Amino acid sequence: MKLSMAIIEHWIRQYHPISTMISDEPDISAVRLFTYAKAPNPNYLYVGRNKDFFENSQSDEVLLVHKKDVISLSTHELEDVFDSLLDAFAFYQNWEQEMLSAFQKENPEQVIIDSCKDIFGPMFFTTTSLQITAFSKQYPVGSINQNWNDFWNLGTLSLASLMNMQSGQFLEKLSGTWECETFYESNVETYPYSMMISQENSAHRLIGQLTIISHKPFQQYHRHMAVYLKRALCLVANHEEIIDHGSVAQSLMQDFLQGKRHDASSFHTFYQMQGWDPEQYCMISILKQENATPATYGYYLKTLRQYLPNGLFYINSSLNERQEGEIVCCLPMEPIDEEGQGGRFGVETPDALFQIAEVLKLDCYCSYPLTGIQNAAVQYAQASTCLARGKREYYECALEDLADLNGRPEHRCLALHPALHRILDYDRRKNTSLYHMLKTYLRCERNRVLTAQELFMHKNTLVYRIGKVSSLFSLDLDDAYEREYLLVSFRCLETMP
Repeated sequence: MKLSMAIIEHWIRQYHPISTMISDEPDISAVRLFTYAKAPNPNYLYVGRNKDFFENSQSDEVLLVHKKDVISLSTHELEDVFDSLLDAFAFYQNWEQEMLSAFQKENPEQVIIDSCKDIFGPMFFTTTSLQITAFSKQYPVGSINQNWNDFWNLGTLSLASLMNMQSGQFLEKLSGTWECETFYESNVETYPYSMMISQENSAHRLIGQLTIISHKPFQQYHRHMAVYLKRALCLVANHEEIIDHGSVAQSLMQDFLQGKRHDASSFHTFYQMQGWDPEQYCMISILKQENATPATYGYYLKTLRQYLPNGLFYINSSLNERQEGEIVCCLPMEPIDEEGQGGRFGVETPDALFQIAEVLKLDCYCSYPLTGIQNAAVQYAQASTCLARGKREYYECALEDLADLNGRPEHRCLALHPALHRILDYDRRKNTSLYHMLKTYLRCERNRVLTAQELFMHKNTLVYRIGKVSSLFSLDLDDAYEREYLLVSFRCLETMP
């Protein structure tokens, strides 16, 4: 879940924030400590002291900066603020996941309302016939107003309450795709403000309405969180619509996976439709659940598309001999340029995919991330291999495929240890010889004295460089599988055409 500066300002209100905000979108995906050593990411919130941001300042006051938005806090406790912000991301991530999985539960609207008990005030859900089917049960009769008493006693609004509502006024309609309205009811004694969020299906037909009531006007952070409420409600409304009509991009991807298309024109069309760069890293994943019905996969598909809008998802039952349903995912991944980051692949790990798959109880089987989609058929084969062997990541299967001398050359080539090409590229850019050093070290069975003699290098220098290459490329040289995989990859890379 991405946060807005308004949501963050509310979360840290104990520090008496003073804000200067220009943006009005929930587009913050992570929090980082500020440093001039790294270029700022426009999707991050940066935390630091005033003097960290401004060279001539001596102030230790904590600042939060996102693009052109600044929040100044009345505290010098930088570590406490940073920990609090990490808690905020964890809290709202869990909240979103709980709501998005509500459609699987009995009375999902009640599950959504219960998940909001620590965020919003009293809430209730009504059908188009004004029947109350879910509400905040922690507020008893007499604790809110007469309307609330009607909910408890009648299960709907009384005629008198409906007449009183006619004298109220709509305050605003929130703009954007996810519409909701705020309302002021002048005749109620307490909690006169309401925010009404419509539940619609994919045909934009009204199914019901969630209403949040408050004793004071709604704040901007309420409006931003209403977006996520709306998505969860519409996911519930669409649970009957399980047919995936597909798209041109999905059709192209299916052809890529089957190896039916290899022409540059098809690749170019796909990149344009998805808005992806041809050098974009992509990963193919298969998501499955034992004994899942087609209807269940339909629910999961909608959740995945809403949670990971940049990915391409579709239900597939024709690409494999098992003839069982599965969700195929093509997910773009961002490269990480910072040294020592990005693991074996140099890209961000797909944590969001793993998290939502865990919430939905889907097993996830992932290929290696590769640039472009011209190798999609091989990547699908990698993900299928993971499925057959019960492994989540292809890394755990790649050595067996690489050592198979009867395997298809293009499959074996893409099964090489992913760190090797990155090490070679590093050597070219930095004029180092880490590749040769690592190969010699492993062929000498990690004997430091023998390796140092082979390389005409001091043993201490060797120890330092082995530690450096292990850290830069996330290598665990104490792991027997890692060492064997690297040795076989060295040999294959030297002998492959």
